[in-house]
Amino acid sequence: MELIQRYVSKELTHFVGRHQQESERFDLLIDIIKSGLLLHKNITEDIKINRDAHGLEDIVTPGITCFADIPINDLSLHMKKYSNFGLAFNKDFLVEKGANPVSYIATNGIIREANGQPKNQNSIKEDYFKMNIKRYFSLMNQIQDMLKKKDEQGNVSILDELQLLDTFLIKHVFSYLKPFDASKTDADKENYYLEREWRIVGDVQFTITDIARILIPEKYGKQLRTALPEYYGQVSFTE
Repeated sequence: MELIQRYVSKELTHFVGRHQQESERFDLLIDIIKSGLLLHKNITEDIKINRDAHGLEDIVTPGITCFADIPINDLSLHMKKYSNFGLAFNKDFLVEKGANPVSYIATNGIIREANGQPKNQNSIKEDYFKMNIKRYFSLMNQIQDMLKKKDEQGNVSILDELQLLDTFLIKHVFSYLKPFDASKTDADKENYYLEREWRIVGDVQFTITDIARILIPEKYGKQLRTALPEYYGQVSFTE
């Protein structure tokens, strides 16, 4: 018998309407399913770069669609923080759409030198990452400006390669950094590590048959069947 880890799921779940009333959450969920499109409300085609940002997560701000990699039986804590309305997709389906786990950064951690000694008692990880990411963008801009001013043969290809590298790092590395405070309790809304977040930069198109599971309170079960008579997938009642 194949061994499996039970603290991860074969499904990735997206919750809706965190700041809305319960009835509005249901309507939003139905609208999303009928549209076949998951779209971050603040999404733009371009990833925003703010080198003057105060917070680490605000330096690179992509339009993202987020999912939680949490088994169905362990979603209660997450739903208390976010919403008890959601829809889940098989992980394989979303991986093909470009989904990837975020890279968590314990912002209150201390940066250490190779010998294991603290680099500086004030060098907490958040400040260290902010400093170096901002330094990257500053140097990248300077190098690109230098190459643009030169007209020697071959500089165009070097500049193109540099821009490709810049795009790769922004979209596939910096866009997946997720700071969190490791000192927060499990129930704290800012303990993002427990979300086990996966994300996609951009939107997600799907059909109703792609949905692996819909999560709603039981009292909305009849309304769901009325609104989506063509849905034959799993329904899990959240309360």
